[in-house]
Amino acid sequence: MENFYLVRWLKENSGLDPDLIDSLTYDLDKRIYYYGEQFSSPFERPGLRRAMDGLKSWTREKVLPYKKMRAFCPSAGTVNISSNAYSRFNEILCENGFSVRPAPWQLSGLKSADSKLKSLLTRIKAVLDLGDFKDLIAVDFASDIAALRRSLKAYYEREDIKVLIVPYDMPFFEKLAIKVFKELGRPSIVALHGLPGRYNSIDDNRADYLFVWGNKIKEYYARAGVDPGKIFVTGHPGYAQASPGIFRFSLENVLVISKSMNGGQHSDKEILSDRGNVILYLNLIRSVLRKNGISRARLRLHPSESAEWYRRFLPGNFYKFDRASLQDSLSGASLVIGPTSTVFLESLMAGVDYLVYEPVCNGLDLMNYRLVPPFDGSEPGIPVANSEEDLQRFLIGRKTVNPDVVGGYLNPSLDLASLQTILRNTSGGNVKKGGKAV
Repeated sequence: MENFYLVRWLKENSGLDPDLIDSLTYDLDKRIYYYGEQFSSPFERPGLRRAMDGLKSWTREKVLPYKKMRAFCPSAGTVNISSNAYSRFNEILCENGFSVRPAPWQLSGLKSADSKLKSLLTRIKAVLDLGDFKDLIAVDFASDIAALRRSLKAYYEREDIKVLIVPYDMPFFEKLAIKVFKELGRPSIVALHGLPGRYNSIDDNRADYLFVWGNKIKEYYARAGVDPGKIFVTGHPGYAQASPGIFRFSLENVLVISKSMNGGQHSDKEILSDRGNVILYLNLIRSVLRKNGISRARLRLHPSESAEWYRRFLPGNFYKFDRASLQDSLSGASLVIGPTSTVFLESLMAGVDYLVYEPVCNGLDLMNYRLVPPFDGSEPGIPVANSEEDLQRFLIGRKTVNPDVVGGYLNPSLDLASLQTILRNTSGGNVKKGGKAV
């Protein structure tokens, strides 16, 4: 074998159903890699902590799904779509005459006809949330998953769901739903939920179609081996406007974005990261900012990260942890410094410059990954600092992003024409008149 990887070995040599292991890869990975107190909710945690997390999971199951149920927009004569894409995307679908249903695994108030499905989902969620690695590859759990696959198929047929839309295709439920829709011969779509930090021909390529935010993103997926004919550029409804013509750039109120670790593996290559480098990254930025007379900066962590853990490693009070909403955080910033992140686009759309800082050694970043556009320096108009010296030079020279490049990654309007095309090619998929590009 090319390299050692437990999950691949199980899939190829253990005698377990390879399709089952494939469906569970994301959650099996979590048992192996989503560990350490740098994560806010690491999978390896003491018994009491696990029990508390179980209670939180139960609460989410009983309370939060009802809010999602109110997001339904059923209407007679429209095409039924199952979607757990980001909320504004679903709202736009509703406004354009589609009947959007939350994914079944988001619901606790399923109909009485779906009592078996509800029971299966409850049992499977409990194992996914709290079970050990061995529990996920147990015979009983495999039987539950096989039953869930049948129940999901029956649910989609009974509810006449014509199209499946998911925000990603690696987690268990989304991956399984895509497989079910392939069995049904109905289209499935991954509606991209962020700016990619990796491109390969496997992840985001499991569904029939891929919706991306801009032409550049389509180009890079195609370069990675994804069929360009299945990729549609839709834009993003949260940024249905042109980017500002100029970006704020000063050292008055600097916001630093952390460089977080992955809690699992991507499907094309297994890569291990050194968690010490998430602290190194912040120390390198602090060193450069101090040279420029900055004594304090705000630090915004990824939602998966633990501020308590970071505090144990960051001396003094140089970094002030930012807990505001992202919109408020960006509106008050005079400059953002950060790594590969969707915040890059969000920052620019908020009118503040995002200075990409990605230290590189032997062609790899601090997490042992190869950088991808626009964070690899290949995009003219997007400065990328690969060293402390680069960062210092860019700060002194006020190197800003060229506003003209933003449109390549983020179309200024949401275009649903591609969805209309998919539905026209789907048997029985008649859209209510009025569905259009917006």
